Amino acid sequence: MKKLMFLAISIWLSACSVVDIKTQYPNPNAQLESQYFQVKIPTHDGLFIAATVYQPALSVGESAPVIVSTHGFGGFRMPRPMSIYGQLILTGEASLAAWENGYWVVSFDQRGFGESDGDVTLMDPDFEVRDVSSVIDWIERHLPRVSKDTSGDLAIGMVGESYGGGAQIMASIQDARIDALVPIATWYDLAESIAPNDHVKTYWGAILMGAGGVTSGFDFGKMLDDEYLALINGKMNEAAKQDLVKRSPRYFCEKGQYPQADMLLLQGFRDTVFSINQAVKNRNCALKGGRDVRLMGIQDGHILPWPSQAWSGMPLFNTQGTIVCGDQKFQTVDMIVQWWNEKLRGIPPLNPIPDVCLTFSDDDGLVVESVPAGGDIFVFKETEVSLIQTGWFEMFLEPIDHMLGVVSFSSETPALEDQALEGGTFRPGFLPLKVIEEAGYVLGIPQVKLTLKTNVDEKDGVLFAAVGVRKNDSPYIHVLSEQYTPLPGDGYYDVDMPAISSQLEKGDTIGIVLQGFSSQYWFNPEGWFSSASVEGQLALPIFPYRNTVQVVAGVK
Repeated sequence: MKKLMFLAISIWLSACSVVDIKTQYPNPNAQLESQYFQVKIPTHDGLFIAATVYQPALSVGESAPVIVSTHGFGGFRMPRPMSIYGQLILTGEASLAAWENGYWVVSFDQRGFGESDGDVTLMDPDFEVRDVSSVIDWIERHLPRVSKDTSGDLAIGMVGESYGGGAQIMASIQDARIDALVPIATWYDLAESIAPNDHVKTYWGAILMGAGGVTSGFDFGKMLDDEYLALINGKMNEAAKQDLVKRSPRYFCEKGQYPQADMLLLQGFRDTVFSINQAVKNRNCALKGGRDVRLMGIQDGHILPWPSQAWSGMPLFNTQGTIVCGDQKFQTVDMIVQWWNEKLRGIPPLNPIPDVCLTFSDDDGLVVESVPAGGDIFVFKETEVSLIQTGWFEMFLEPIDHMLGVVSFSSETPALEDQALEGGTFRPGFLPLKVIEEAGYVLGIPQVKLTLKTNVDEKDGVLFAAVGVRKNDSPYIHVLSEQYTPLPGDGYYDVDMPAISSQLEKGDTIGIVLQGFSSQYWFNPEGWFSSASVEGQLALPIFPYRNTVQVVAGVK
């Protein structure tokens, strides 16, 4: 099946035939011209990984570090500069920039995808992760004049988004030869990411299974096991959870095994697969191992199609081209190359990358010591809302809200005591918690403690909680960073919500959004014409601008 599925791709790639690497460098000390070529790399279990080698122009006696580049789930390598990855995906753009700046680059198809052999085993430490080491072994044996690091090993960097980000961090835990990582939009705990509070993100699951099926020839391997097929019902099961945890940095970090490379983490506030929270945990894990870790909280990442999310660039996955950190401004690709220059070539940066930078947009962001969590506590009394029908009709009603916002006139915001629950029957419920008295921002990880009770008899109803803001001049409730937390069934919840990022103006009202349906969880709502009641508290990281501090200690 896979051979037939990739016939067109194979024909397209045939113009770049696989080279015999044994004859590629008859005189490895001679001057090398800039070029690229295709190779097959053997794995530990007798299969082959398809890869493209980008050779830099090197003078006689000159050497260069190497960047190992790989792709997200359902993706494929960069077989030539003019390719999807080379021109449209940050991983490829940064890899090409590295090549143009004199680095070796090896871009490879992960096991089961593209032209590589094998089945997809979902970042198994014994297969996909070990394949990274096989690629490095091949580089050591076959590529001439790769620079050495201070320990005498090859100077090796990595880059990759999503699935490729997981490959980097997991490989670094197992293989000390990697020196500098750039994980983009990836996970710390795969089970928690796929199913927060054990409620599966079925919409993303459908998209990734569809895209991954095409590019892998439906050689899903592990994902066809019973415990994974059972996730279609929208509920996490214990067997799948334990298996996913073993494919996560969390599993190793909790055993005291940490990444062995420095890393530049890029993670998006609007990413609805891997939230900023996952990057915070990866950062903390690597810090325990004594590594240098920087975290850039950008805006984008994995973005669902409308109406679930508003696209801001490339469909499904997008990253911003600039990152502003206080009075510093970086081109994202240049920042990544600068990171490798610093870590692999020892070149001091002219514009140092801060430890933690959190953005509000492509044009605004702050340098902070760490990602704030919790903050001002707002208590709310028992509030009743409907379940599925609150949120089900938003794809039709939200555009009307936006139009009303355009024609409405600014008016004085009522005092908080004069505001009450809005909606909650056929529209999402918005419970006001604070009227902003001084311009500022909400930035970080909200923390919620609440008790949920539903009137669903046969099965649990699902409620989704989010942080929302109603601007002073608009009736529309903005769900901040488009992030929802599922609350699947009766019980007490004490959880971190996904990190959010938004600027606030005087007169804005911030509150908690409660609804029974979210199009991000399209296929698994529960509780038609049923209701739920909640009471508890929400802790929000809200700051006025006068308290904004550019943390000099956070810049290296």
